[in-house]
Amino acid sequence: MGFFATCGGLQVVGGTLLIPLIGAWTADLQLAGQQLVTGQVSVVIGNLTLQGFVYRSEPYGGQVRARLVGGYGGWRTSIMPQGYGSAQGVKLSTILNDAASACGEQVNIFADTTVGQAFVRVNFGTSVASDILWQMIALGYMTAWYVAPSGVTMTGPWPLATVSTPFTVTDQKPDEGIVEIGTEDYASWMPGASFSNPLLTGMFTSAGVQYVFDNEGNFRFQVLTGITSPNGMEDRVLGPFQRVIQKEIAPLRFFGRYSYKIVNPSSTTIDGTPVDTTLGLPDVQNVPITADSLATYTPPSGGVAHVQFVNGDPTQPICVWTESDSSNGPDNVTFAPQKSGQSNVARVTDSVTVMFPPLMQVAGSLAGAPFVGVLTITSPAVGTIQTGSATVMAPM
Repeated sequence: MGFFATCGGLQVVGGTLLIPLIGAWTADLQLAGQQLVTGQVSVVIGNLTLQGFVYRSEPYGGQVRARLVGGYGGWRTSIMPQGYGSAQGVKLSTILNDAASACGEQVNIFADTTVGQAFVRVNFGTSVASDILWQMIALGYMTAWYVAPSGVTMTGPWPLATVSTPFTVTDQKPDEGIVEIGTEDYASWMPGASFSNPLLTGMFTSAGVQYVFDNEGNFRFQVLTGITSPNGMEDRVLGPFQRVIQKEIAPLRFFGRYSYKIVNPSSTTIDGTPVDTTLGLPDVQNVPITADSLATYTPPSGGVAHVQFVNGDPTQPICVWTESDSSNGPDNVTFAPQKSGQSNVARVTDSVTVMFPPLMQVAGSLAGAPFVGVLTITSPAVGTIQTGSATVMAPM
């Protein structure tokens, strides 16, 4: 006789399994018997089979308790840092395939793209391999990721579907955003699935599902209903934690360096609009230019500037760099006023005065005949500079 729910062939007698909207599924299960489960295993619940990895397993009270994670167990491990650079652009697929290979996972790239001409995968001691997936979401190169029942990591959202097989609504907890369902088709109830029922008001979309086996032998299948946010449906599991973390790290954003498009430039200030509109940055006005302590200039309108905040203080924005190239560089350059003990700058075509000694001994020839004597020179001599170095340029 087969069991309704098993893990590695052992009957599930208690615990929970959660499949979130974003990320890998996790489970804490109690299994009949004292045989340990290790490594790669299949978790079966009705007609649903999930490929996962045993993160930890220990016997207790005549049972085995195991913690599992979807996939091959690699995303929670540490991998070495890696740098990338290419004039043709670094591909998202290259970065993620390398990370998956390094930690023993499998990944399917939904939509490949170029992330730039350089990228660094870091390891700060507490870093784990899945950090690269969350980083790509934060950078906007992916919208989501999840571990499919097959164990393969998908770099996109769960496919949208409508539940078409029969089911019964056994309970609804509107305050908790939970609908409890009775069904024989658990495979159709993945996150992203939409459903309706005469006992419910309107259409619901799953933002995650949870399988609960209590100690009294009862089983509940709970669908977490979605919360709509400006960025789409919020992950019911991670969303609250992410909001707390974002609130705490918000002040740290003022220690960043941000690209702005230059508007209304002068020799002392710029106005600017953020290049990346997804960062939540505002337009800025009258930002002091501190990019050059040796000269003043008017940066190009429409060019790019880098703006920072002194000591992370939002009241002290400064422009620390402006764009410059042959077609769109700074104009009206004026060198800083002369300081005591410093020399002036001379330019090509500037007039120069050359001082000679009044008498100069010479030896040579004059009109083809040998000549030795003293030459009297008119001093000073006046001329213009004909050539110069291209290293330092100044306006004519």
